[in-house]
Amino acid sequence: MRQARNLGVSSGRLQAKRLTAPFHGVRAQRLITDLERVTALFEVLPPHTFACGPTAAVLHGMPLPLALEWQALQRPVIGVALPANRIRRAGVVGRALRLRPGDVGVARGIRVTTPARTWVDLAALMSLPRLVAVTDHLIARRRPFISLAGLHQVHAEAGAGRGARARADALILCSAGSESPRESELRAILRLAGLPMPETNVEIYDHERFVARVDMLYRAAGVVVEYDGEHHVTPAQWSRDQRRRAELESLGYRVAVVTARDFDDPTAMISRIRRYLSAA
Repeated sequence: MRQARNLGVSSGRLQAKRLTAPFHGVRAQRLITDLERVTALFEVLPPHTFACGPTAAVLHGMPLPLALEWQALQRPVIGVALPANRIRRAGVVGRALRLRPGDVGVARGIRVTTPARTWVDLAALMSLPRLVAVTDHLIARRRPFISLAGLHQVHAEAGAGRGARARADALILCSAGSESPRESELRAILRLAGLPMPETNVEIYDHERFVARVDMLYRAAGVVVEYDGEHHVTPAQWSRDQRRRAELESLGYRVAVVTARDFDDPTAMISRIRRYLSAA
């Protein structure tokens, strides 16, 4: 609002009923998206503030559980570097963080903690399988934010404290070859249940003919584990999936299919895949 007044906008116009007030001191002419709300918030925050934790993760495009992502945008987490006092403002969560040089950068035009520092802060807020999904995203072979070695260094420099054990475990369970958060989460669940670590995103051939690229493969047992997301429910995709599985089974592979509903009962899912491996 201060900026609007400096531009000559009257107080009466700023109080017009057609304007929305996403935060104290912020006015918008229309309904705005959650990301636009966060951007507008930084117009009225002190210049030394930055987004951190889940809010920084959303701005970086990191995969978060939907509930945590929603919360991160509805009540943005705003940080300052110690010894400054944390921000106290309605509608936001204030944090005062001990930062290292280079811990703050820019994403979507907003000051944020870097992806690596954000990973450190998320470790105490998420389940280990979900943290593995974030770790895989950061080191993904297709578009890495940071190398695995670099993430190990960040972990060591962060030291002990909340989330340290989770970070260490995530670094053991992560894979640069994973191509979706659900695949990452599934792989971590299987490994934590005591099953062997599968190969990820493996190409299967019949001699020189390409057959399929599978999400996970237990090569010695000849077991393929596939995660079928929402896009697999269309008739055309379903037909392609059936033909692909028939090809794999004709080559001697057993195909275990996992869907989003299986994450509601991971014990049953683990038992099913364990039976596949035992049968081999």
